Amino acid sequence: MPQRETVDSGEESFGDDNRDKEEEFLRPVDINATKDELIKALEHCQLALGRVLAENRGLRQSNSELQATSTSKRRRREKGDNQLGYEQHIGPLARRFLFTNETWVRTSDFRKDRPELFSNAEDRFANNNMYSRAVTAALFDSIPEKYHSLLDYTEYRHFAKDFIAELGNARSSMINSVRGVIASILSSAGHSVNNKILGSANADRSKDKVLIGLLRFPEDNKSKPFAPILFPQGKKRLEYIFTSQIVLEIHRVMVHGQSSLGENSKPDPKANGTKYGISEATDHSIALAGTLARFLVSADKLWASKGAITEINWEDNYRTYRKLLTSNPDAPSIKNIFRTFNKHVFAGVPKTAGNTNEVDEDDDVEDEINAAMHRLAFGDFDNDRDESDGNGEVLGDNSNVHIDVPVRDRQSIAGPSHLRQVRFADGPPHIQEYIADQDEDTDDERPRCSSRRAGSQANGRGKGMA
Repeated sequence: MPQRETVDSGEESFGDDNRDKEEEFLRPVDINATKDELIKALEHCQLALGRVLAENRGLRQSNSELQATSTSKRRRREKGDNQLGYEQHIGPLARRFLFTNETWVRTSDFRKDRPELFSNAEDRFANNNMYSRAVTAALFDSIPEKYHSLLDYTEYRHFAKDFIAELGNARSSMINSVRGVIASILSSAGHSVNNKILGSANADRSKDKVLIGLLRFPEDNKSKPFAPILFPQGKKRLEYIFTSQIVLEIHRVMVHGQSSLGENSKPDPKANGTKYGISEATDHSIALAGTLARFLVSADKLWASKGAITEINWEDNYRTYRKLLTSNPDAPSIKNIFRTFNKHVFAGVPKTAGNTNEVDEDDDVEDEINAAMHRLAFGDFDNDRDESDGNGEVLGDNSNVHIDVPVRDRQSIAGPSHLRQVRFADGPPHIQEYIADQDEDTDDERPRCSSRRAGSQANGRGKGMA
């Protein structure tokens, strides 16, 4: 019988001569083999099995040693990452990013190097990849340089995942804050609402007629990006988009907290605006407020990038709003929108540095977005006006159009004194604030918007993205 050999490792081994003999006897046994031949073949099978088992033990031991070495290296690397202190700072960094840069971030936005473009580049809306690169640039610009090495998702996945999780927590906190006062905001804007269905995320809002009226115009069978809730008095006049009382107050709560809605109130010193030095409106903050306004009156319960119930692509709508606001920043109408927010959301707010610690649209919606960009850029608003404003006043080229933001009753908890009736004058638009009678009637009639395809000749850059 072949003899076993013992090597220095203490494991059993077999010489090459034995292996050659094993191969000879491991061949199929003849059906007419004698008893002695069968016994001999069985012996060699047993020896071969012993050798294989010994080799397997050796391989398992080597594999365990490699795993231990790999785990040790990974722990040393992660220990080095943790020594940078990112874990205790990633929450504030993500919250700051939400209120100053972007609403949604994906793991694909985390890259090793900063792209060769600015985070506010005009071509960011050209396609998904360009927008992602712009988000990457924003991450590099807002996150301290000592953490830049962790932005490489291929090497440090835990940082990206932690950041995205904290960004989601920040969105939830912001939504809960605004949801707590949204019923009061809508009520003060003249809408009779059910407090229970607005105050609870899980309530069924799909059949409430008031909320449906805020989400879509009578001629629409579903909610579109340019919803009535975005316009003063629900009238679709694109030169005043986002300047409804509802969106203005939502923006104020986002930045200054719930207490900022009180009469003669001041921003909460612990609110996001104070912590992060937010003292003026940006295309991001206005788009965020507009998107949040629609979400809070929609049937969706969770603010995912795409609504599970409504199937509204919230992320795409948010980016559409940003594209609209940045398509022609020098246009009088665009300047007017920013001026309105700065006047009524940031009135009296001191400027501070803050604490530094793809979805297909329907063709008609696409045309409507392009038309809106064209009209906002070139002042083509003739097709958006009715012959009368509903109060008997004929609107001509030089007429004054009213955005009804009434002075509040001092007893109302949702009555900020900074929101008063504002008069906008056309061509070029500018703001003239005046105090109006508190009991002035408002016009709830919603005129239809015609010639939605008038913007097919718009000179915009690219398409919006999801």
